[in-house]
Amino acid sequence: MGGRRRTDKVDPAENVEGSSLKRAEIDLRERELALARSNELLQLVLDTIPVRVFWKDRDLRYLGCNRLFAQDSGLAGPDHLIGLDDFAMGWRDQAEAYRADDAAVIESGTARVNYEEPQTTPSGQQIWLRTSKLPLRDLDGTIIGVLGTYEDITEEKRREERERQLQTEVQHNQKLESLGVLAGGIAHDFNNILTGILGQADLVLADLSPVSPACSRLKSIQSAATAASDLCRQMLAYSGKGRFVVAPLDLSEVVLEMRDMLEAVVSKKVTLRFDLATELPAVNADASQLQQIILNLVLNASEAVDKGIGVVGVHTGVMDCDPEYIKTTLSEPDLAPGRYVTLEVTDTGCGMEKATAERMFEPFFTSKFTGRGLGLSAVLGIVRGHKGAIKTYSESGSGTTMKVLLPASPLPSKSLSKPEDAVRGWRGTGTVLIVDDEPIVREVAQGMLERAGLKVLTAEDGRDALVVFGDHADEIDCVILDLTMPHLDGEETFRELRRIRADVAVILASGYNQQDVTQRFTGKGLAGFLQKPFRLESLTEMVKSILDSKDGSLESTD
Repeated sequence: MGGRRRTDKVDPAENVEGSSLKRAEIDLRERELALARSNELLQLVLDTIPVRVFWKDRDLRYLGCNRLFAQDSGLAGPDHLIGLDDFAMGWRDQAEAYRADDAAVIESGTARVNYEEPQTTPSGQQIWLRTSKLPLRDLDGTIIGVLGTYEDITEEKRREERERQLQTEVQHNQKLESLGVLAGGIAHDFNNILTGILGQADLVLADLSPVSPACSRLKSIQSAATAASDLCRQMLAYSGKGRFVVAPLDLSEVVLEMRDMLEAVVSKKVTLRFDLATELPAVNADASQLQQIILNLVLNASEAVDKGIGVVGVHTGVMDCDPEYIKTTLSEPDLAPGRYVTLEVTDTGCGMEKATAERMFEPFFTSKFTGRGLGLSAVLGIVRGHKGAIKTYSESGSGTTMKVLLPASPLPSKSLSKPEDAVRGWRGTGTVLIVDDEPIVREVAQGMLERAGLKVLTAEDGRDALVVFGDHADEIDCVILDLTMPHLDGEETFRELRRIRADVAVILASGYNQQDVTQRFTGKGLAGFLQKPFRLESLTEMVKSILDSKDGSLESTD
């Protein structure tokens, strides 16, 4: 008997429903994977772009960011930021400002782009950001938060600040240079006039009896002209052309030489205290220029003392300056580090506000009701001419310290004591050619040298000098040659004179300083330099030294 086989039948509808469910599950998983990949790609894009990106909800809590933003926040990754607000971040000092900007963008629906703002990083560093913030909207256009980006522009800001400072320095230096050229030119021309005044007074005094009533008046003229010469020295110092007789000097000795004078010129209510180092390295400088620095700084400090009662200190010393310290001083850009001799003048006065401190070295600037305003600018010019620097410490109500730094010299210092005058009454023989385009200078120099028994020839410019010298080349023992003249200047004339006679002794005369002038004649055999305005003694001594070197060229009638 055969058995009957049972067959189970499946409802076709059930098969369709199962397949649809499986496809739906597959589609869902694929969409989830696609979404995950899309999110990963989005995060990769956000992490790749070189700006910081963040977004917040309407409660101003972070919803997300890119990796650069997370790094700036000091967090391990973007996920650690979600749910935090700005008060929980390293820049909590700026949290209120940031949130105010966010709220304004959300409420107004208007973007705010490319504005600069500061930030304190989690490490405490101060940086600058260039920020943009836009309203964050959903698919319906409803504002659900704020989207922000920013760049770290700290280096850009620093570069701009350096460029601004450099431009300010350039403009300042250009202004100083322009005024310096003007001051130097005026001083040079004025020195020619003073040469005439002082020289004529010297000649008249030399011929007058010491008991003559006119002597006192002539000496008053000399005093006034000397004061004018000091003003010229200030102008030359400001122009950076103020070094005349450069020698290795002991700065402490220079101060000691001035001690009595300084105590006489400051207010009686001001106490002067000196703290002078011994065995200082020498400084290569002109003594009168150093004295001017000291006098101006002490007078300035004395006037700054409140109500005239206080202390002014004068200190000398030595220090080694590294490049970082040099940068904090007022100096030329290429000032080298090394050992510097220092002069500090301190006061217990009222100090200076920042605006005053920034302008105190400008020419003709003064915080006093009256005054020339040349003192500190002249000091700056002298220091600049000596390859030195100035550093100022001052706060309003706390007094001021002015420190001058001058390069130390390896040479031993030279004493300031003056040798006994060896030219008074000296008479010699010889012929001198005076070349100068100023008639008053030629007249005075001729009178001084003829008084000493010398034969004098004159020429009004370089061309005339070559004609005169050509006619008397064998008899001329010395030429006094002005540097600045029309047609042929001193340098060109010097060169042509040497072509006519190679051994001719030439003394260069100028209202500018010795160092700047004579370096143009280095190695060319210049016999000497005569600084205008010159006096009877200085001219006679210079010519005497030239003639003394020529055997048999003089006879003493002392």
